[in-house]
Amino acid sequence: MLASIVLLSTLAATALGNNSSSTYTFPAGFNIGMVKSDELSSWCTGQRNVCPKVCQSGTKLNSCDPTTLKFECVCEDGSKPDVSPYMQSVPFYVCEAAFGQCISAHPDDADGQSTCKKNSHCGTKNASESDTSPSSSSASSSTLALATSTSSSEPSSTSSVAAESHTNAAVNGLTGYSTGILATAMFVAMRLVL
Repeated sequence: MLASIVLLSTLAATALGNNSSSTYTFPAGFNIGMVKSDELSSWCTGQRNVCPKVCQSGTKLNSCDPTTLKFECVCEDGSKPDVSPYMQSVPFYVCEAAFGQCISAHPDDADGQSTCKKNSHCGTKNASESDTSPSSSSASSSTLALATSTSSSEPSSTSSVAAESHTNAAVNGLTGYSTGILATAMFVAMRLVL
């Protein structure tokens, strides 16, 4: 069984690596064979939902293969946006799963788990907000500049912008922790089952 899992993940990684239209590759240590097929399908659904939101002006190509996780996102203007910074994209889900697999591989090893955490840089942006935000930067200085520039003409919108940015920061922070905890719990449960 282990040999078939390793073979399947190697074939999937090779197929993804040979894709000339996509530059995404699996992170080191990720084993696609450990992910259930229905979960892979839901990851592709998320990817197909993220693409048009990131493109904003429509898509020419928006596909995802749940057996290999090969995906393509080509905007109407021909550009190929980097979807890895966005939650609910294939790179996001793979990153979360790789983190869980790494934690499971280091069950009683605090240093190993710490390394897993340091190496995990999963997307934190919300693609739904990309079409309404004036900038892709989420730095507090750009939020402050936006609030300052709108305060002279629209004081009420300034307070809503500031409140929204604080809420989004809090939600993004909690999302990162809760997703990591959920992924860890899922892989511990999977390890107990296997």
